[in-house]
Amino acid sequence: MSFKIVLLPPGDDESLPAKIEAAAPGATVRLFHDPAEAVDELADADAVYGTLPSEHFAAARKLRWIAAARAGLGGDWFYEALVESPVTVTNVRGIYNEHLAAHSLAFLLAFARRFDTYLPQTEWRKGPPMTHLPDATALIVGVGAAGRETARLCAALGLRVLGADARETEAPPGVADLFPPADLPARIGEADFVILLTPETPETVGLFDDDLFARMKPGGYFINVGRGGCVVTDALVRALESGHIAGAGLDVVAPEPLPASSPLWRMPNVLITPHIAVLGAPFEEKREEILLENCRRFAAGKPLMNIVDKRMWF
Repeated sequence: MSFKIVLLPPGDDESLPAKIEAAAPGATVRLFHDPAEAVDELADADAVYGTLPSEHFAAARKLRWIAAARAGLGGDWFYEALVESPVTVTNVRGIYNEHLAAHSLAFLLAFARRFDTYLPQTEWRKGPPMTHLPDATALIVGVGAAGRETARLCAALGLRVLGADARETEAPPGVADLFPPADLPARIGEADFVILLTPETPETVGLFDDDLFARMKPGGYFINVGRGGCVVTDALVRALESGHIAGAGLDVVAPEPLPASSPLWRMPNVLITPHIAVLGAPFEEKREEILLENCRRFAAGKPLMNIVDKRMWF
């Protein structure tokens, strides 16, 4: 079956039209760097790759599929007209697993070996004790594909691994105990390291607030490589300033970029990377593979990969 797909930012890759046409012969592909210029072409488009702004959604009267070029989309992406429509949305979840896991472990090891103390030093001076990982517990909040890989690495280092997840019902390899998010307040105090890898959904926005941080184990560490919007940043600052938690490793924050005035920049026990956990690896190829396979499936009338629950944003 032939179909027409419009490529919009951030999916406006000049190399894609030829690749899509080769993967799904008969497909018509149109690429635009500005969505406003695509309005006429959207009128008879069957699919869009990228982000379709709400002001142009009504123009796409034949639209059946939007392929997001990102994994985590968030509430701003899902405007009411899209959510209420029959249009299917897919994302590219699963392409960052190894990178997010490696970055999570980098933060964990930095704190376990007290690099937060030692690296800034300019003199030969011994500092605080290290964490013996086989005696420690890591809690992974969000045991999707990236969480599973993180659990595997944590278990390989000897940590006891707990997992909290809204969708998974069976503990993956390396996870000693898996429980639903409703149990998180009661179980979070068991963890020396809390690693947040959950997507942003209506249920996870602001999940880590004053109450949940207060329930963490005194002296525990918080690591966020998932979504900044899942954390109340002021609550995290208060938990750190009070000394209740020993430190935080943050690749994502709210807002981004983190303002220079944020006290997080001035805390020696906070390690910050600017949302770069997925860099340094060929995830672009994986993203392209998902798009091309879904184009084949769409042309053949087969079920698509990575379908998103529009009301849950993931």
